[in-house]
Amino acid sequence: MEPSVYPIRCIFSIDEGRTCEETFELIVLPERLPGQRLIHTEWFHADCLATYYGEDVFSERHWELIGNYAECCVRHGINMMMTPLFTLPLDTEIGGERPTLQLVDVEKSGQSYSFGFDKLQRWVELLGRCGIRYFEFSHLFTQWGAKHAPKIMALEHGEEKRIFGWETDAAGEEYAEFLGQFLPALVEFIKRNGLESRSYFHVADEPKEEHRASYESACSLMRRYLGDFPIIDALSDMDYYEKGLVTKPIPPTDRISVFLEKKVPDLWTYYCCLQYKQVANRFMCFPSARNRILGMQLYKYEIEGFLHWGFNFWFTQYSKSAVNPFQNTDSGFAFPAGDGFLVYPGADGRPIESLRLEVLYDALQDLRALELLESRIGRAATVELMEKGLERPITFTDYPRDSEWSLSCRERINQAIADASIG
Repeated sequence: MEPSVYPIRCIFSIDEGRTCEETFELIVLPERLPGQRLIHTEWFHADCLATYYGEDVFSERHWELIGNYAECCVRHGINMMMTPLFTLPLDTEIGGERPTLQLVDVEKSGQSYSFGFDKLQRWVELLGRCGIRYFEFSHLFTQWGAKHAPKIMALEHGEEKRIFGWETDAAGEEYAEFLGQFLPALVEFIKRNGLESRSYFHVADEPKEEHRASYESACSLMRRYLGDFPIIDALSDMDYYEKGLVTKPIPPTDRISVFLEKKVPDLWTYYCCLQYKQVANRFMCFPSARNRILGMQLYKYEIEGFLHWGFNFWFTQYSKSAVNPFQNTDSGFAFPAGDGFLVYPGADGRPIESLRLEVLYDALQDLRALELLESRIGRAATVELMEKGLERPITFTDYPRDSEWSLSCRERINQAIADASIG
């Protein structure tokens, strides 16, 4: 639309015919927001799509569903996609399994393996058309310790069987031999498709101090074949970064301060079910202002990437069974309501966006507006304007909690952009 002031007239009616109306003015500025620089992933659970809609994994209908939901991701500022090389070893009960969903076909002959990348090729091309820019390849070791392998299915002697899983010692020779053949083949696929600068890897999610030895062993094995590809993992322990195990640590927002103090470059952050005190989050019980503030926090601390684990996790905790997200919003009474998903499954095969997703996108637009303003008046002046009138600077734990402040701050940003454009 052309820059101008547009009257927006809203009319409300009810069955009896009585109506009321209101008009507000929409100001369109003579500027366009810059492209999003933040790398943003909300973990995408393609197995939940197949399970909820009752479709076979990687059937044509399943591929259609994946595309529909990926388009929704992109429309809302999600530009990185969790890519399940093998069935995700995430939120799975020890000894249990999630539905089989792996993009790489494996054939085993003795101690030799061959790999088919046709489905991975289709995944990359489909999501690329949707607008996904970055691919994070799924964890190659189990969550909470990196002690086992993910579930990996293979064709052996004409029969499909599970060749790795909870029974696999992650530090054993057999899995090391598998990765020694698989990772070079995957790297070749990445290079063949020009994905070198768009590919990220995971070892294991949320390792703790007691997992140091197993994680270090797993990381060393992956590094042998992955070279300088970035390894990103959610973690709270600074030592994992300082010892070079993780090149891009992702601390939670309530533990990020030590990483900021150490001036870790190109820092990422995340929040999940545990970040319910003081920090931003998007639980259903939280006011929207506590969701939207994230964009300004990411801007102030120059955060490179943001991660969350649940775009559409429609299983119970540990993936024991499926839930209907319209009826159960807390993963089987396990997490704060809304933590596991941002979208509902629409009957037409397209996602129904939650209000929380829309507010999160508002936060990302705040971030882009701040970056636009910075390009006009500089970073120091932009931060000063953002924090104008506050008694204390914005941090990840200390920030305004009311919606009026969020809206008025964005108005200040918009006005400053307009003034800079006129000037």
